[in-house]
Amino acid sequence: MIKNVASTVIVVAGLTLLGCGATQERATDQTEARAAGKPDSSDTSSEELMDSEESASETNAPDEDLSEASSDTDTSSDLSTDETEDGVGQCNPSTKKLALTLDRDSLNLEKGRAQATMDGPICRIELTITRLDGQEVKKTFRYDGPQRELRWNGVPRDETEKVEIRAYAENGAYAGVKIVPWSVTIPHEEVQFDTDKANIRSSEVKKLQDSLEKIRAALRVVQDKNLGTITLFVAGHTDTMGSDEHNLDLSRRRAQSISGWFMQNGLCIPIAFEGFGENALKKQTADQVDCQENRRADYILSVEPPTMKKGGTPNWKWISRGC
Repeated sequence: MIKNVASTVIVVAGLTLLGCGATQERATDQTEARAAGKPDSSDTSSEELMDSEESASETNAPDEDLSEASSDTDTSSDLSTDETEDGVGQCNPSTKKLALTLDRDSLNLEKGRAQATMDGPICRIELTITRLDGQEVKKTFRYDGPQRELRWNGVPRDETEKVEIRAYAENGAYAGVKIVPWSVTIPHEEVQFDTDKANIRSSEVKKLQDSLEKIRAALRVVQDKNLGTITLFVAGHTDTMGSDEHNLDLSRRRAQSISGWFMQNGLCIPIAFEGFGENALKKQTADQVDCQENRRADYILSVEPPTMKKGGTPNWKWISRGC
């Protein structure tokens, strides 16, 4: 399976792109803790995670145990809150630059906890969780040391649009991170290829046209949400027939063909692809088993590149950086 992973800082190296028929270079994307005095709108999203086998509206946080319900998760119909810890306003007497980072492995959206590291003349730490329905969960923490665990009433991950955490100085300057656990897997009818081939048959074009409309519809829902740059990631998979090397290459070429079709037919967002061969089976089978369910592709809309559930970062190939 494939997941997206929430983190504090992610750098996506510049890669060669093929956009609109020409070779292009994709600018380096970087999310980082930011010292303030700058407009809020310049925040960029941090890495987050998503299981590609889950439903189209499912969003995920980084820990494996996020699929389990937590007893301290607020499940009431109105989750809007605004809490303030005692002692807020007692500033840290530091001359260092404001800094705030989050340990991605500690972040658990549903249980409402994260481990933060910070420095500088911090007077308060503010957490804002924006839900998909527009409601907000807010909590203000006091500074009590360079490391601390932040706790709040958890919000179900499939209801979370973004999480913002900021460490403020007395003059209003801040360092902050924004985590966007928004990611959508587009349900679709699978494109069928000829044996050992990766070219799109004319009989399969209607399926891709239907998928393109679903992708555009999903993008319209969040077009005014300021989530960051949304990319379509196409992940190709095979069954266990053939060798590992052959299946990896075949799945990559088929994912590239599908990605290229979306680009050539007017999808004006960044598009990336990768093949996983038989390494992420939808249905577990023995080796050399013909299984249609495993011959598939995932279409994932996400702010950050998906990663493998069992570890490792795929080497996504960028076919377009958008129009």
